Amino acid sequence: MQYANGILTKEMIYQTARELMYENGYKKTTYQMIAQKAAVPVGLVNYHFKKQELLNRIYMDYLHQIKDFIASQVEVLLDNELQVHMVQSNIMMMQIFSDPHILSFHLEVNESDLVPGEFHQAVRKKQVEILKYFHVDITPESYYWCATAEYGARRELILQNKDMDIRSSDFQRLLDLLPTIAVRIAGLSPVIIQQNQKKANEISAGLDYSHIHMLP
Repeated sequence: MQYANGILTKEMIYQTARELMYENGYKKTTYQMIAQKAAVPVGLVNYHFKKQELLNRIYMDYLHQIKDFIASQVEVLLDNELQVHMVQSNIMMMQIFSDPHILSFHLEVNESDLVPGEFHQAVRKKQVEILKYFHVDITPESYYWCATAEYGARRELILQNKDMDIRSSDFQRLLDLLPTIAVRIAGLSPVIIQQNQKKANEISAGLDYSHIHMLP
């Protein structure tokens, strides 16, 4: 019973932190604020979560929501892991850019270079699968440099285009570029990318993923 109560308390703290970060941003949300809104001692918040741990869970939960949605409703319509990766990125970025609170939160995290390493690793694992599928021969060392370059480019593109109209053709071009930076650098054919992007965009356009959110 005590164990069950502990799990419920931890989950309540997590959901409270998500709500406060949605309203106030990452840095302005304090342990004191979380404890006060959750009606628990400050020490209990710190016991269950370090602040970076909260951030890790927020990003990984968001990623898993999208992956589960694709696996259950979309994957059967897609031909390969590149298209899966593209649709996943489309959903992620559309949801982030569609809500000013979430966009502000994501920009703050990116500006402070706090996007969780576990999140990056999940994305890179998918990219390695894509390169293997299309028989792109690349050493682990070379891929590491591709992934590093992608991280910097992706971060800057998001920061520089934060005010872009999501209904514009420029935003669609941004959506097309973001999931393909590393595989382009690694040598995947632009023709293959373009062919798969066309189908991924067609599938993405017909999806209802309004239930998926990084934050409330």
